Amino acid sequence: MNIAIIGTGGVGGYFGARLAQAGNKVSFVARGEHKRAIKENGLQLLSPKGNFVLKEVHVVSSILELKDIELVLLGIKAWQVKEVATQLKKVISENTMVIPLQNGVMAVIELLDALPKQNVMGGLCNIFSKIKEPGVIEHMSSEPHIIFGELNHTLSERAENIHSIFNEAGIGNKLSEYIQGEIWKKFMLICLGGLGALTRANYGVLCQSPELTEMMRKMLNEMYAVARAEDINLPESIKEKILDKTMHFAPSANSSMARDIWAGRPSELEYQNGSVVKLARKHGIEVPVSHFIYYTLLPQELEARK
Repeated sequence: MNIAIIGTGGVGGYFGARLAQAGNKVSFVARGEHKRAIKENGLQLLSPKGNFVLKEVHVVSSILELKDIELVLLGIKAWQVKEVATQLKKVISENTMVIPLQNGVMAVIELLDALPKQNVMGGLCNIFSKIKEPGVIEHMSSEPHIIFGELNHTLSERAENIHSIFNEAGIGNKLSEYIQGEIWKKFMLICLGGLGALTRANYGVLCQSPELTEMMRKMLNEMYAVARAEDINLPESIKEKILDKTMHFAPSANSSMARDIWAGRPSELEYQNGSVVKLARKHGIEVPVSHFIYYTLLPQELEARK
């Protein structure tokens, strides 16, 4: 399959390298020193599942250089989706499938604002990875996993084909008949990281403090109410399941959003806790804990974006 990876960071770099290793024709979009290193030395992957170097990589600087793409995987940050969608519109065909792997619940909505519905599928991923240095992707612990599916809740032939391609590449994946629910489950989980960003604490601290754990429980109650208002069908038991999952994180673990905020970098605040606040306002739902976290972190986010 002819596949385009938009954003050759920890997410796109890992999954794209595995797909290319399995024999697919993969084009990577990258820039600057990262692109130069990939062009000169190949794309190197460091992973507990096996290291390798992908040589003779097709890497480009612009989406507009892509041609005859059948599948697009978006490995960019959430705030970049809107701009990328307008560029993709110029290079995709009626049969191209676009799967976003971003955190949050807005990626599909923003893609549908720019692209025909037939081109868009829903998706998310779970992976701990990063650019270690230009041209080198480091995958840390945990099994990388993609969840994806059709927005109309069908198990289509094209989705089954992608499922097979992921399997052949050794990529853990799930073809979901209700991808919206899967997206919201992860969304509720990652938004708890906003409390860690605010308190500058890892999950171990959050989970060992009864007061902070109770705040996470209140956040889950707020997010569940917003999900229901958005017509997302999830059982109420999902709240305790998500909290229990958090309790089993490594004590030193933290969220990518927290790490960006602590480092003074632009983060996905708007697309995580900010989305909770905005969607709650849309439905007239009170979310005091989420409101406090978002607006307390917002000045740092605005400063990082100057």
